[in-house]
Amino acid sequence: MFRMLRLEAKRSIALLLFLVVAALTRVFLWMDVQQWAASWTPLVHSMRGTAWIVLPVVLAAAIWHGGRERRAEVSELFAATPRPHRVRLLPAFLVFAGTAVLAVAAVVGWAAVVVAGNATFDGGEWPLGLAVGLLAAVAVTLVGLGVGRVAPAPVAAPLGAVLLFLALTFAQVRDGRPANRLVDTVLPMLPVTDDFHRVLPAFSVAQGVWFAGLGATGVLLAVAVTSRARALALAPAVAGVALGAVLAPSGAIVPAPAATALVCAPGDDRICVTQVHSRALQDLIAPARKVLEAFAEVPGGPKRVQEDQVSWMFDDGRPTAGADLDTVRVALPYRTREGGIRWEPDAVLSIVAQEATVDPGCFDGQEEQRRAFDASGAITAALLDTPTDKLSPAARQAYDTLRALPIEERRRRIGDGRRAGLTCGDPLAVVMGREAGR
Repeated sequence: MFRMLRLEAKRSIALLLFLVVAALTRVFLWMDVQQWAASWTPLVHSMRGTAWIVLPVVLAAAIWHGGRERRAEVSELFAATPRPHRVRLLPAFLVFAGTAVLAVAAVVGWAAVVVAGNATFDGGEWPLGLAVGLLAAVAVTLVGLGVGRVAPAPVAAPLGAVLLFLALTFAQVRDGRPANRLVDTVLPMLPVTDDFHRVLPAFSVAQGVWFAGLGATGVLLAVAVTSRARALALAPAVAGVALGAVLAPSGAIVPAPAATALVCAPGDDRICVTQVHSRALQDLIAPARKVLEAFAEVPGGPKRVQEDQVSWMFDDGRPTAGADLDTVRVALPYRTREGGIRWEPDAVLSIVAQEATVDPGCFDGQEEQRRAFDASGAITAALLDTPTDKLSPAARQAYDTLRALPIEERRRRIGDGRRAGLTCGDPLAVVMGREAGR
């Protein structure tokens, strides 16, 4: 058997397929590295997302390989050999399916090393998501081999790739329509989520049932010799998609409380981040302390800084609706740098200071947002002595107004402006002394 597998690998396009699939997976994962390099859940979603471009290539290669005997007009010659038909096809199945899986698995192994050095939270469900992604590659490979034996025409391979690419592309475009259990089960990608939510394992199991049925259909198509057998070969795929849709939960995306549990700075419970992002806590401590110290003498100033546990994708606004003026809730971006995931100190200071003074969700119009951010910039510059060269004319005027006030009056004015900015008032007018907010 080993000799047959080696010959199959040498005389086929398996090596080329390995290189192409590995390169495509690597490129598309690297393009999204800032999203997954510190967390297992985003890695699974990014890897599964590469199916959009990788699986059409796998399908085309498998169709081309599956039709080689009939294109070369040697089907009758091979049929006359004493080896059973199924035994003769087994090396092609193993080599091609193994090639697709190994190519993806090799790149995922590299990505897992990156994540392992940065992740601080392991929900325990990511191996299942990766396994189903590999199963999808196997299923598409087997289907391609089966289709290639049924339709060996040279145009079948590119046509199959184009059709699968278009199907995956259009299936993902929902235009605001609600999720569909059947469509989500069939797609090799996972529903979109974030670090604060997870996809239920039951959904991955449902997808696994569908891909197992699809792979069985590919095998049956490859060994079928009659029209009736080819029609019956579709039964596993039909059964798989039906059973998968039944098993799929109606709400596949749920909150992940363990990921959003707060981890606070050692000896200072005023500064906290979520467990899933706890590696970057050290980068938040200094900017947060600077903001808290600057506001310490301001009436009604903030007492805590913590990462916002509310997801802008799935949660409806802040649970406190801006009423908790003692806590600054920040949504902190992270970037990949040498040595792991780090938050840029200057960017973090700017974000914390802005979230401490205005609630962007209060202001719908561009003019209202501009005025709120101008007030925030003036307050930040006056309290933290940050550079003023990038302030807008209105913010610079507000800054000059604050600096001209006696120290006690300046602090009171800043406190009133902050309250207005967090309760949907007009912080710029308050800072300029024109009204008391609302």
